[in-house]
Amino acid sequence: ELLARFVETLVRGYGVDPDVTWILQRSEIHAILYVNPDGRYVSENNDPNLEWRKNLNPKSCGGGEDYGVDLNRNFEFMFSNGDGASDDGCDSDYHGNGPESEPETKAVADYARALFPEGQRRDDPEKQMYDSHGEENMGMFVDIHSSGGYVFYPWGVEDAVSPDDEAFQALGRKVNYFNGYKLWAGGQPDFVYPTSGESTDWAYATLGVAGMGYEIGDDWQQDCGKFEDEVVPNNLPAFIFTAKTVASPFKTIKGPDVFDLSVVQAGGEIRVSAHASDSMMVNAIKDFPDFRTGAQTVAKVELYLDVHPDDHSEGDVRWDMNALDTLFDADEEHVDLVLSATDVSPGRHILYAQAIDSDGYKGTISSVFVEV
Repeated sequence: ELLARFVETLVRGYGVDPDVTWILQRSEIHAILYVNPDGRYVSENNDPNLEWRKNLNPKSCGGGEDYGVDLNRNFEFMFSNGDGASDDGCDSDYHGNGPESEPETKAVADYARALFPEGQRRDDPEKQMYDSHGEENMGMFVDIHSSGGYVFYPWGVEDAVSPDDEAFQALGRKVNYFNGYKLWAGGQPDFVYPTSGESTDWAYATLGVAGMGYEIGDDWQQDCGKFEDEVVPNNLPAFIFTAKTVASPFKTIKGPDVFDLSVVQAGGEIRVSAHASDSMMVNAIKDFPDFRTGAQTVAKVELYLDVHPDDHSEGDVRWDMNALDTLFDADEEHVDLVLSATDVSPGRHILYAQAIDSDGYKGTISSVFVEV
């Protein structure tokens, strides 16, 4: 249901919400609403305490009632490794009789393989699991589960950081800014247990994309009130935010973010204001040490008229915004720019704002419509 709400937000927001509009103009977002429809049926039509997570493969449990395969232990990367899944067909985390043995898992894997660039893939993901993918790869794979209030990212198979942990931890920390979820990942205090043959590890190690997931809410079958009042409003903004990063998630997530972008028109002037911060989102977790990607100063904030920053070329309109304290010398800056209304042609326009830190990282883009 949460994923369906995200799709509705995108469809209804196109042409209305400026961020949604440019996200859809520049990105493909593919949504698979139900990966395990049989397991969902069992869960919804039986005692919620059953907490059924497997599919309904009848061959696994020797005629017992606890048959099925845990689809999120059935992916190829690190399949059946160590304590990350069970060899017992009656256990709730049974991994199946081989990688991608289940049609549901194979369907998702084949779909992802057809979607993401072949040039990013690893020839031997398990031998290369400690080699960084670098910062230029594109794409994100997001898996949504219930429950517990976690955001998870590689590694899940072991309590160790991935070679791209700087980007992943920045991503997890910034998602926490929206929903307050704990970080379930190698090297984090809330690493709960290892998971082998898991989807987000597979997507990262094999396809070279930013793999991450959510354990949403606090109940296996969330009550409607808490879903509407907490789960939806806390997570939809996180989905929108991460969608802004998909062109280069391992790089963009390290840059400063732009907040409160606004436009006021009066007396023939257009005043654009914003707040840029390298640290506010990434250092939002209480009692966590400040993270290194949030330690840089905001070096500048650029404003673009009608042309997305990634498409800017010579002759397109771009301005440097001004620091209200006159100097770009801190990890947070309030900025503005005053334009004459004659500088902008009559009609509806979109303004894009992007901050750059002292290490040269360009952060997520915020946008606003303006009618002149």
